[in-house]
Amino acid sequence: MDNISSRYEIPRTAEFLRGRAYTRVALQFPDELLKDAAPVARALRRELGGGGTKLFVMADTAYNSCCVDEVGASAIDAQCVVHYGHSCMSPTSNLPAFFVFGKAPLDVGACCRSLLDCSRESNKPILVLCGLEYAHALDDLKGAAAELCKSDSCNHEIQYADVMCSEMSPSSSPTAEEQCRQSNESTHNDDLANFVNSCCNVEGSMRKYNLGGLTWSISIDDKIDDYLLYWIGQDNSAFANVALTFNKCDIGLFLSSTCSIF
Repeated sequence: MDNISSRYEIPRTAEFLRGRAYTRVALQFPDELLKDAAPVARALRRELGGGGTKLFVMADTAYNSCCVDEVGASAIDAQCVVHYGHSCMSPTSNLPAFFVFGKAPLDVGACCRSLLDCSRESNKPILVLCGLEYAHALDDLKGAAAELCKSDSCNHEIQYADVMCSEMSPSSSPTAEEQCRQSNESTHNDDLANFVNSCCNVEGSMRKYNLGGLTWSISIDDKIDDYLLYWIGQDNSAFANVALTFNKCDIGLFLSSTCSIF
């Protein structure tokens, strides 16, 4: 149960729900995490201490599991959705959402060595991106990479993306379904230039990118195509989104303890 509490961030989730006095909460799980739905709900109910909060487990979402299922949540009169697993972070239109990405294990030492191997093979600055379930390990990776760079005389620029947020309030932006569909259509129609532009905003002297729940900035004088993108995670839809969107970039992929550039 301790593992469930840590991996699914039960105390932090309970604090969020208590702070907003929600009494009807939808818990949205993707298919691959459904096996944990019952113990997560029990742990969360125990952490909330009763208090009259009703929890409803949702699966078989109305659209992609990466989107907050507002349709399903509305059917049970939920006041909030707790979304578990990978998310595209598309804005909600009616309900607030709280995101629990999970904490996938990462061999920080092996990943760090692989990252530096990539930096030796390329003369490009490196931008580290990751599946959201690995974001919890980025601070440890930064520290390890900085130490190895000191001893290895590594002079390459290494930049790390940040997670956009773990809480979301409704907005007037396109719904999750609409934005996810627009993303897929842009990719399928090879209209990537317009899609990349939609992910990027100029703020002063910086270009700020937002994609798949990650955010990062580069100088307005630099081009994203000149970066090597180093992906930490799985060869899944989140990685495909990055690879197809920035298809002119060299990409390093860390799956276990290996690095490949293609």
